Amino acid sequence: MKKIILFSLVLLFSTAIFGQTDKKNNETIFTTTEVMPEFPGGMEALYTFITQEIVYPQDAREHGVTGTVLVQFVIEKDGSVSNAETVVPLYPSIDRESVRTIMAMPKWNPGMSEGRPIRCYFQIPLVFKMSKKEIKAARKQAKKEGTMR
Repeated sequence: MKKIILFSLVLLFSTAIFGQTDKKNNETIFTTTEVMPEFPGGMEALYTFITQEIVYPQDAREHGVTGTVLVQFVIEKDGSVSNAETVVPLYPSIDRESVRTIMAMPKWNPGMSEGRPIRCYFQIPLVFKMSKKEIKAARKQAKKEGTMR
C-alpha cells in the first residue's frame, strides 16, 4: 500500500538552556541544551523509521481526517523515549497511533550539557494527509464494507 503520510520534522533551537522540573523525581527536563538529542542515523533515519512504523488509522481514513499532530516526548539520559503525549491533538485514533509510533522508537543519542547526558523534551509534528481521491476511495470502501456510519 502506498504511503500517504507526509511528515514534517521541525526543531527549534535556542542559544540558552531552558528546562522544567519533573515533579515526580525533582529532576530538570530541558527543552534546549548544548547538544540536542539525536536519533541514531540522524533526521533521515528518523524519517525512515516513522514512515515504516506508522499506520494511518482506518477510521480516520474513512472519515477523511487529515492534519497535523504535534507529539512531545522526553529523551531520557540513557537515550530511551518516555512520556509521549499529543500537545496538539487531531483525532483520537490518529493521536493514539502517533504516540504509539513515538514510543516504539529505539534509543536516541541523549542531549548533553557540560559533557553529561541530560533529560530533554523533543517535539515532532506528524502530518497525516490524503488526496481527495484517496478520501473518496476510503469512504466508498467503508460504505461497501458497512464500517462507515
